[in-house]
Amino acid sequence: MIVKNFGKLAQVLCRTRFMRTMVVSPHDYTIRAHIGYKSLAQESRTLGSVYMDQQQERQRHQEQSEQNSKYPHTGLVFAAMFSFNLFGDGEKEEETPETKLVNTIKRSILCIQKEQYDKAEQMLHLALRMAQDMRSTNGITYVYDVMANLAMEREQFKKAETLFVDVMRRLMADGHTEDSPKILHISSKIAHMSQLQGDLVKSFQGFQWTLQRLAKLVKEMPENSDVLELYGLTKNWFGQLLMKQGKYEEAKNLFTEALNILVDVYGYLNDASVTILNNISVAYVNLEKYAEAKETLLRALNIAKELKDTAQEGIIQANLGLVYLREGLLAEAEDFCKLAWKIGKSNSNADALEQAEYCLNEIKSYMKG
Repeated sequence: MIVKNFGKLAQVLCRTRFMRTMVVSPHDYTIRAHIGYKSLAQESRTLGSVYMDQQQERQRHQEQSEQNSKYPHTGLVFAAMFSFNLFGDGEKEEETPETKLVNTIKRSILCIQKEQYDKAEQMLHLALRMAQDMRSTNGITYVYDVMANLAMEREQFKKAETLFVDVMRRLMADGHTEDSPKILHISSKIAHMSQLQGDLVKSFQGFQWTLQRLAKLVKEMPENSDVLELYGLTKNWFGQLLMKQGKYEEAKNLFTEALNILVDVYGYLNDASVTILNNISVAYVNLEKYAEAKETLLRALNIAKELKDTAQEGIIQANLGLVYLREGLLAEAEDFCKLAWKIGKSNSNADALEQAEYCLNEIKSYMKG
């Protein structure tokens, strides 16, 4: 029972939060979604295409450069060329159909960041109609992709898969092949969603297909951080599938490979390291290697503390309590679980509280039994 809920935490720490802090590029319609591998590091990217023609791009690049000189940091969140219209500063420019479309998508992303998902979806449907009215093939593809990631964020997996398949079809019609990083990224997400829905056969086949092609891409482009990042992300997700299949040693090895890849790309101090270290510890618990599990969790805990991520810190503390409980060390287990509860309570974090309460309940059950 402990292992079951302990493994569940791998999902809590690795939610598919693709839409929380997104960056919109007006030039290539690429959205980047960040979970904190480092500042502006991506767990997943939606897959837009070049939309504006070269003349528009040159003009907008000039406008962006001028505005960046006034607002040098706005590019960290959105392209600076939209700062004035979005926040009401500066002179209001006449919107073209293209800027109206981008601004509508931008506002939908702000709604997603605030977890106003219904409003975001309404705005994305409006953006889709705008792209269709403009007969913008790439714009339509882009909006579908954002919709797919939003559906995945909301755990509407069937809907997300349908949208992703349509995006893949549109990309391939535009000249992308099965070995395109954009296609492989979608394939990885579909395999992950299959695992989350319990279709382990489909998920296994999808991950094998994707990883074979990614391995080839990594050999061809060993310095490409985007390909490396996707390779590490996919290995981590595949490891979660192997955990469900009871292949704990294989899962641990995959998690370790994923960690090494992502650390090489982004460094050690990031949320991804915490997540994957937690996954490794879950594998160790299932292998009954408790000393290794504790050591791994302590590494994750140190990173979470350095990141000042109290949510993950509380969860890791509770997980440490569960490991100590497996060893029969009740006093140590209770100390960690109470600390986790205190952290969750003081920071109003539901995930940390849930795991801490689970841990404390397990201790009570153990003492009664």
